[in-house]
Amino acid sequence: MAFALNSKVDIGIYSDVKPHEVWISKSIFEYVDKAKLKYPITARIIRAGNVITESVATAKVFNEGDKVTVQLGYNGSLKTEFEGFISRLNFTTPLEVECEGYSYQLRFKNVSGTMVKVQLVELLRSITAGTDIVLDEKNIPGFIIDKVILTGKTALDVLEEIKKTSGQLIKFFFTGKTLWAGLQYLDYKGTVKYKMGWNVIKDGNLKLHQAQHEQTTVNWIGEMKDGTKVTATTGNKGTVKIKSTHAITDKNSLQQLSDAEHRKLSYDGYEGKITAFGLPYCEPGDVAEIIDEKYPERGGRYIVQSTEVKYSMGGFRRTVGIGEKL
Repeated sequence: MAFALNSKVDIGIYSDVKPHEVWISKSIFEYVDKAKLKYPITARIIRAGNVITESVATAKVFNEGDKVTVQLGYNGSLKTEFEGFISRLNFTTPLEVECEGYSYQLRFKNVSGTMVKVQLVELLRSITAGTDIVLDEKNIPGFIIDKVILTGKTALDVLEEIKKTSGQLIKFFFTGKTLWAGLQYLDYKGTVKYKMGWNVIKDGNLKLHQAQHEQTTVNWIGEMKDGTKVTATTGNKGTVKIKSTHAITDKNSLQQLSDAEHRKLSYDGYEGKITAFGLPYCEPGDVAEIIDEKYPERGGRYIVQSTEVKYSMGGFRRTVGIGEKL
């Protein structure tokens, strides 16, 4: 069966703007979805089915902040790979259009005030209010931060501050306009099957990760203003890893951080990347079910941590970052 490449890219008021090349990057560790689109420096516009014979400078019809939707696929079957906004126009040949996902709306949203003993979900509701962003609230942990000063910051600054406060354990990532936030993967979006030697082109980056090499006890310590310390512990053998914070002193919240840190260090499985064809569709937060007849021990169900999509008339490839084994 022959596979014909198809794309549909909508930018601002223009529909089906055919690109030379597309590059898209997403990750559960990064709340900024990124895309780069390449176009000829001049183009023709089709209006009501008629081609306007006069050429236009491509860079002059696009503007920073224009809404962007990218759909890619084969044989007319398209999947939405990216939703966001133009963040920059690079006046090169061909023209390069840099895009950012819905974090773009948080980048320019100023916030103010101070929140004390605030639940994470309440804080996220506050900083996303007035945007098009939808919170995936069912996975947000019951997490309490002692004090957050919002004044003088953007909503994106606050997300970064939360990540630092949690030792990078709280993850934020977007699926379109939906913002996911959490300490672990609770609600897998879908399962994608990858069979080595069939729909996987390259698998040489997979590396074995064994828990017995990472026997660790994790202590998370929250220190109050009066010097009192609250400690949460996970594990009871191996190397002791100590993390401390002044921003979190709630025992339950510290325990969640301790459990998440321990889980990160103590899973069995493989980690790394595989390169596959553009379809089946796969995105961060999905489960990759890997089948390997040559090395059966590599088989199993893994969290998809990242995806990188490359599309041009020369081909359509998806590199999938493999993480924790379920």
